[in-house]
Amino acid sequence: MGAAADEGHVGPSPDRGCLRGRRRDGGDPRPLLGQRDPRRTAGQAGTAGLVRTQRQDPPGGEPWALPRPAGSGGGGLQRRRRPPAVPRRLLPRASGGVHPGQGRFAPLCRLPGPDPASARQRIPRPRADHRRGRHRPPGRRVQPALTNARSRNGVFVRKQESFVFDPLYAVAVVVPIFNVERYLPECLDSLARQTIFDRCQVVLVDNGSSDSSPAIAAEFAARHPNVWAFVHAEGKAGGARNAGMDLVSARYITFCDSDDVLPDDALETMWRTAVKERVPLTIGRMETFPEETNWPWLRYFGKQVQVHPGIENIPEMIHGGSACHKLFDIEFIRANNIRFREGVHFEDAFFSVPAMLLADRIAMVPATVYKYRKRAAEDSTMDKLWERTANYWDHLLLEEYLMTLRSRLSGHRQEVLNRFLVRSYQGFALRAPQVLSEEELYQLFQRARAVYTLVTPDAVLASTHDARHRVPFLAMYMNWYELFARPDQAISGVYGRGGDLYLDVAVPSALLPLTKISATSVHVERIQADPESGGVLVAGRFVLNGLPMGRPMRNRLQLWVEKSGQMVPAQQVWRSDLVATRDDLAWGGFEAVVPAGALKDGEFPLKLVFCTSGRDVSRPCMTTTAMLRSARPMKVADRWVLPLSKGKDNAVLVVREARGRDGDKDWEDFLEGLDQDQKKRKAPFWRARAIRRATLRFYRRKEIWLIGERRDTAQDNSLHLFTYLRKHERRRKAYYIIEKGSADRAKLKRMGNVVAHSSWKHKLLMLHASLLINAYDIDSYMLPDGWDRTKYLKHLNWRIGARRVFLQHGVTDEDGSKALHRNRTGVDLVFATSDREAQYFSEHMHYGDQAKALGFPRFDALQPDRGRRRVLLMPTWRKYLTIPSYLQQDGADQNAVDEIFRESTYREFMVQLLRHPKLMEALEHYDYVLDFLPHYEMRNMIDGVVPDHPRVQRLDQTKVSVQTALRQCELFITDWSSVHFDMAYLGTPLVYARFDPDEYWAKHARKGYFEAAYDGFGPVCGNVEDVVTEVIRYLSNGCVREPEYDYRARSFFAFADRDNCARATAAIAELAASNG
Repeated sequence: MGAAADEGHVGPSPDRGCLRGRRRDGGDPRPLLGQRDPRRTAGQAGTAGLVRTQRQDPPGGEPWALPRPAGSGGGGLQRRRRPPAVPRRLLPRASGGVHPGQGRFAPLCRLPGPDPASARQRIPRPRADHRRGRHRPPGRRVQPALTNARSRNGVFVRKQESFVFDPLYAVAVVVPIFNVERYLPECLDSLARQTIFDRCQVVLVDNGSSDSSPAIAAEFAARHPNVWAFVHAEGKAGGARNAGMDLVSARYITFCDSDDVLPDDALETMWRTAVKERVPLTIGRMETFPEETNWPWLRYFGKQVQVHPGIENIPEMIHGGSACHKLFDIEFIRANNIRFREGVHFEDAFFSVPAMLLADRIAMVPATVYKYRKRAAEDSTMDKLWERTANYWDHLLLEEYLMTLRSRLSGHRQEVLNRFLVRSYQGFALRAPQVLSEEELYQLFQRARAVYTLVTPDAVLASTHDARHRVPFLAMYMNWYELFARPDQAISGVYGRGGDLYLDVAVPSALLPLTKISATSVHVERIQADPESGGVLVAGRFVLNGLPMGRPMRNRLQLWVEKSGQMVPAQQVWRSDLVATRDDLAWGGFEAVVPAGALKDGEFPLKLVFCTSGRDVSRPCMTTTAMLRSARPMKVADRWVLPLSKGKDNAVLVVREARGRDGDKDWEDFLEGLDQDQKKRKAPFWRARAIRRATLRFYRRKEIWLIGERRDTAQDNSLHLFTYLRKHERRRKAYYIIEKGSADRAKLKRMGNVVAHSSWKHKLLMLHASLLINAYDIDSYMLPDGWDRTKYLKHLNWRIGARRVFLQHGVTDEDGSKALHRNRTGVDLVFATSDREAQYFSEHMHYGDQAKALGFPRFDALQPDRGRRRVLLMPTWRKYLTIPSYLQQDGADQNAVDEIFRESTYREFMVQLLRHPKLMEALEHYDYVLDFLPHYEMRNMIDGVVPDHPRVQRLDQTKVSVQTALRQCELFITDWSSVHFDMAYLGTPLVYARFDPDEYWAKHARKGYFEAAYDGFGPVCGNVEDVVTEVIRYLSNGCVREPEYDYRARSFFAFADRDNCARATAAIAELAASNG
């Protein structure tokens, strides 16, 4: 095959007899399709040297005839010899000169060339010979083929032509390609490893890639005679799939996205099942990687192949709309005129859903036949599913198209279709008022009505989770546009009927079930003494699914202390943490004050009562983590009150009279009785409670302060507070918890009272601690190994009654209410550095006087140590690019997000900045070194980010503390890290490198009270070039901060002294002495 190889041959070898014919003039055989024509001139080299064949029918219907290439000599058409007949069998093997590439299909490589029209060339499809008496090759079936698809008003109109299935190919695989050079080789390798690859007809269709994907596809096609590669830059992915489907000649067809992979036996498994069971549709199991997805329809896959008479037997399968883990009988597809919709999103559903609805037999293969790659957020077209306006119209187009099939379906399949229509569009219908303009919204409402008024209310009821998702369909049934567009204004309350709650709207009786509140949840998050009223404050949240809570509801609320006869008013409260979850939950908070003096001894369950114009309806109050964190005995109005969780997490108040010494003694006896009951029932932590009771006499008059940070660190506010206590307040029983092998443990060795994490002493001190003090999450980092967090909070924490102090590890300038709200944390005291920050905690996050502007203990040691000519780059982390350390112990897999990080804007910016030639030159010129200090949560992910350059250095936190790096740097660069406040306190100039504001605010944080452009302490830059410019400017002037930023720094902080630790100690001691 030397000549062919020398001429850039990309098809099968001529020695294998693929598409070789003899010239009528007796000359050399014509070149192969995709092979360079040696008779072309030198000026026609390159892409133009590929033989291009026009799609046309041979005159007179001559079988197996192809047009002679231009300039090849001889006139007219050349006749190709009929290939030898192949016996019909499941898997004929290549022998006796028969090769998978031999036959009427030849490999074709279509790559982008100088002529764009050439990219749309097609292989001529040979026609079956219908002349009377002409024998068809055995094993070939004649089937009308539908090609030349065109869309006319949403209806596919195609030319009919006869079609012959090629027995040499068992399965055809169509792979649409678009800018996937990174993943495409892995995908193609998985195809080449298929156990029946020699029986596979692979069509690679590039959809107009701008990277090297077409070259990768061409190279793969050149190595395999059963692979074709060409370009079809129209119709997006749907057009590419249709173009590939028009070319195949195998009986069965499947599809593979170019960034996914197939298990080695995937195609053979599905093909053998399809042939054996004679089904038009075969479905295999699909898995996602690197992170798994548990689709509801996976439950239909058993241990063996199952054949169902239709989709009605497996109705949830209709939501598996991908065409990639399915094998279709192409005869069935063409007979039912099923095509991918071109130029739209959800093109798979236009193909797969009709196929599932129309198939009379469906085989389910239990084996995994497809592995779907969950790609990085910025590359996935599904990430902004609800944000892209076009998606609302594309999916509505799908619903309208599916309704045209309704008349062809049986009653059961119509019900499956109805449920698909409702479930697949409910998210769009719900969010459309926030995304579309008024004009667009009205148009969508009218078009959607035409579809969904034909869907039964029962289907809506069965396919939606709650009334919130049913309201849009209710509006369509009633032609009530205002309800669809502005449900928060149309619905403002609930109505009680028969113990259930309904949306308070007037509807026909047939539609009444759609207004039923299917789920009502009430959670208590805080129970504490209220000094002003002398009662007990009960605060929590409630959710009435379907009722918008963007403004207060018109119904009154009451808190019922069951079995006590007490019913007290409850007030709706606006909650910032609920807004951060969903805007229409804003007024879902409530507060009530229970007069403790009116309560007698007993256990009283709590219920929230919704007062309506019908019947009042009550719902039990459930406990939350926050309530259990702050639960402890408190003395209120001569009563001992203890919040507990009973039964199935029901919130109850345990009340005992507390008058005189006898009252206190009775209370202690009561608590010991609870311990004994815990022991008898072998409830969780019964041994710990027994040990606590046995050792209590050794700790009764000792106030234990347990201090820590992360399990392995001693670098932040906790370290500095502990250092102060061991130097100036040694009388206090303060202990620092840290892992035994930690590098930071050496800093604490000479101070004493250092306890190994999870040691027996750690556990014993936890049983008697008065205060748990941490700069991070207490439950995540301070609980000993083996202590289940939920069981600890429910069965042990309240028995100990330790106060919780949150020192913070950075100034809060963003809206962290979703995690830091008082009703989420259960914290009793939170530190702030400024009056603005304390006010933000107090009012925005409902801490009241539990938030205090005391300054950070670490600020006492913030004294500049300059002169080392260091520039410090210290970006913060991104929660969507890593698994936080406090979740890794719960089994989270960091590998699931590694790929996302590698493709992130975050990594790209760091790489570009640390390699910027102008920056490197400036560092060299002004004799500075750039230190890169990654965030603790990102430290294991930045391999390959820091270049091997003498002026760039990565700092190791196990060798250099964060505070040391801060004090020694002369210029600071960060993105959103709160450490910029430390640098402002130090007087160090800084540059804000805020390169991803939209992504950061959408996925990591919410804006708070601080705006760097107006309140910040340095210039704000949005790209690498601006950052480099500002850094060079500071290096050139000796790293001097401007007077404007000096003024902003002085104005922000409440204190600018070295007494932060002293104030912290006094505030914590005051908390320990308080009650409630």
